[in-house]
Amino acid sequence: MNRRFIIAVATAASLAVPTAALATSTAARTGSFDAMGTGTVIAQGKLRVFGTIDGTVVIRDRSGDAVVKIGGIRQQPKRAMLRGQRQIVYRFKNVDGAFFVRGRNIKIELRATGETLSMTAFGRGEVTRLTGEGTYHLNGGGELDWTSALVPIVIDPPQSAPKPTRPGDDARPN
Repeated sequence: MNRRFIIAVATAASLAVPTAALATSTAARTGSFDAMGTGTVIAQGKLRVFGTIDGTVVIRDRSGDAVVKIGGIRQQPKRAMLRGQRQIVYRFKNVDGAFFVRGRNIKIELRATGETLSMTAFGRGEVTRLTGEGTYHLNGGGELDWTSALVPIVIDPPQSAPKPTRPGDDARPN
């Protein structure tokens, strides 16, 4: 079995418990998107994204407040002109390990052509591209195939049930 695949599966398994715990505590405020496969995932919004990848990571920080870590080490951005606008960009090729990105208005592109990527995104935003082969879960729901995904996939808190009323609320005098 491929050593990188074993590492990716072990990392995904180690993230499963924290992800489940975080998902239950933040479900009222954020949505979640989990994906594992090979190909390209592009997500944007107010997100916290982490996982493992053997491939390329590109982040566009539109609000200037992103925190980006590769292998646990905080990275510094580059300033670039894109479409006539000054933008903050992080670009990493040949990443083989863990990554973490957090920001109020980010766009993150993950490309793993030969090896498996595993990622989790919490927050509010959307997945604008999902190509290749793999599976994903939205808000802890059932497993879905990348190939059948219709984008954009909105990452948003799940709809909650209406608040229960207290006994006697209907019987109060006007």
